[in-house]
Amino acid sequence: LTHEERIAIVRNHFQKKGYRVHSGLQFGCELVLYADSPGKVHSDFCVHVVDSDGRLDWRSLQTLVRSMPDLRKTLIMAHVREVVTRDGRDVDCVNADAQLRRYEVDELAIATEHAPFRHKNISKGVGTQVKPQRKKC
Repeated sequence: LTHEERIAIVRNHFQKKGYRVHSGLQFGCELVLYADSPGKVHSDFCVHVVDSDGRLDWRSLQTLVRSMPDLRKTLIMAHVREVVTRDGRDVDCVNADAQLRRYEVDELAIATEHAPFRHKNISKGVGTQVKPQRKKC
């Protein structure tokens, strides 16, 4: 798979979970996830799609992890892997939509004290970074 194909699979994965998925270019990652309309809430997650071999350069990881607190986001590392049957053959695909189902996305969330999954007594959920609404004249 190309990097763009892996991004498309990850995008589809999170859309099926109910997130609104947008480009994460301005945050240094491939995707950002919104729990609601981007006009109403800030994104809570930055998603980095790992290379097909599953390896990650430690410098890239350190850069991403260090930037997340300032952005008030949780970093999600997403790895796309092909699903194979027990006998080692590829899973059969019936149509184009089923072709996306041949792959699974493994997620690893890396949170800091400033990101949405805080370890404090005050519970904060996904989508709680609400944008201030402008007063209409």
